[in-house]
Amino acid sequence: MSKGPELSFFDRTHVMFQGQPYLFFGGNDYHRLSSHPEVVAACSREAESGGLSCAGSRITTGNHPLFESLEKKLAEFLGADEVALCSCGYLSNTVVLEALASDHQRVFLDAATHVSLSGPAQCLFMGRIHSFEHGEPDDLARQVRTHLKPGEKLLALADGVGSATGDLSPLRDYWESIRSEGGVLVVDDAHGVAAVGPNGKGSPALAGVPTDAFVQTGTLSKAIGAFGGFASGPTHLATSILERSHAYVGATPVPPPLAAAAIRSLEILHEHPEMISGLQERTANVRKRLNAMGFATGSSPAPIVSVSHRNAAKNERLNAILLKRGFYIPLIRDYPGSPPGGHFRLTLSSVHTDDDVERLMEAIAQSCD
Repeated sequence: MSKGPELSFFDRTHVMFQGQPYLFFGGNDYHRLSSHPEVVAACSREAESGGLSCAGSRITTGNHPLFESLEKKLAEFLGADEVALCSCGYLSNTVVLEALASDHQRVFLDAATHVSLSGPAQCLFMGRIHSFEHGEPDDLARQVRTHLKPGEKLLALADGVGSATGDLSPLRDYWESIRSEGGVLVVDDAHGVAAVGPNGKGSPALAGVPTDAFVQTGTLSKAIGAFGGFASGPTHLATSILERSHAYVGATPVPPPLAAAAIRSLEILHEHPEMISGLQERTANVRKRLNAMGFATGSSPAPIVSVSHRNAAKNERLNAILLKRGFYIPLIRDYPGSPPGGHFRLTLSSVHTDDDVERLMEAIAQSCD
């Protein structure tokens, strides 16, 4: 596997690629908050006043006041009882599973789950983990009936939003499959927070899963536009993490300037909920138009759209058309799970103009002629 192309960002919607500017429909910065002037200013002020790092664990000398403020902002935004801030989104799943491992004896894993969740699960629950088919709650129920032993408590692990296609896991149905056993869902919602669900609360809220039935992990580096990770859930989750997670206790936390940036991002999203609802509406419209062109893009509200002719030559032609007309969308050719011929991982933002989107649709339609 090789690294991706070198891209440099020079405004909120454009990148430089091979010396040329392109309108960018890629990445995960769904509201372009990473370059929002007020977010950048908040980051800069904190860096200038306090430096780049607290240089210590939160249980020693690194418990900066901004961290608790950010945790409270996240809890309010998500409607959660508690939030624990983690040093990065990838690590948030390890932190949660370490905290829950002593209370849960068996794990049921959606086969499509991101490696940041499946990896630590395989280590912490070795010999006590069972995969079920993605999107199939009946298979989850079968696995539970087959493998859960009397007296055991279970966790079911799943992504809220698929990172490649934006598809939603049927979280409500998953919960119904484990409800009678007192099971708890652990949902990696890296691509759902601030993008899907009511006011951006994420995929569990969209699915209507009760707040005491799931733990939600996520990242600040995608729709929130900063950096760091978090775990949110019922009362006592943060205490369990502090007492049981070595990955949490031993890690240097988020750089305070980025915590300040994340706080301002959350404030902006709260002040302007139309950013989230508007992005959801834009996504629905784009999927509808692409489906009408013959692409199978589904109906998920997540702003990740997989576009493919399912033919390598036709995809290369579309890539040439896009570049010629000034668009950069990553063509994923060999990544695990890619469809035959690869696919374009098209991501929309709330900052693109209607004209940007219209011209993109025209370019894609040209490849269907």
